[in-house]
This record gives sequence, structure tokens and C-alpha cells, in this order.
Amino acid sequence: MAGLKRRKQDLTRGEEEVMQVLWELGKGTVNDIIGRMPDPKPKYTTVATFIRILENKEFVRHETVGKGFVYYPAVAKEEYARTVVGNMLASYFDGSMSNMVSFFSRQEDISARELDEIMDIVEKARKP
Repeated sequence: MAGLKRRKQDLTRGEEEVMQVLWELGKGTVNDIIGRMPDPKPKYTTVATFIRILENKEFVRHETVGKGFVYYPAVAKEEYARTVVGNMLASYFDGSMSNMVSFFSRQEDISARELDEIMDIVEKARKP
């Protein structure tokens, strides 16, 4: 998928939880997905409904195996993350990466180690 359209990229919390599991699994049945979810486990019909919605949004595809379906992501996790972060930048930080980094660097729960890692990433990005 060459880029996520606005209407397709918005996922509910439940849909995103299912996608996180499917990204981790690579592919699986509804029962495989439920097996990787935290307790209390959702009902089969709930996960199946999320899968159907995700297929309609073109996040998930399936293949027929025997009498059942095996589902797999149609959108890479990185592609979705890039879109979500881009929307967050636009909505909360006036499209400015430096505003976002500044915001997160002022948070009390960021460690010195994490700040060092961020600086390393920035330095590597600067090198041609």
C-alpha cells in the first residue's frame, strides 16, 4: 500500500490491539490472535469483528486454509507508525519535529540514557 489514506488509517483501540498482535505473529487465525492477547481474553466474535473491520479498512488480508482463514497484515507496522506520528506532529506540534522532541525531552519520565540515545540518532541522521 503506497500510503495510508486518512479514512483508512484511523484505528480504534481494539483494532489497534488486534493489529499489534498480528504484526507480532506475522499471520494467524482468530484463535492465534486471541491466544496472544492479555487476560481477560476477548471473545472470539469480538476479535472476528475487529478482523472484518480491519479487512474493510484494508489493513488485513486473509488466505483460505482448509475450512478456515489465516489473516496477515496488509500494512506494515512502520508504515502505520509513520502515519500516526505524522498526524500527531500536525495536530499537536504544528508540524515541527523540534517542537515534538522538545516536548518529550521536558517530560519527567525520560531518562538520561534515553536522551543520549536520541542524541545518537540525531548525530547519525546528520552524517551523509
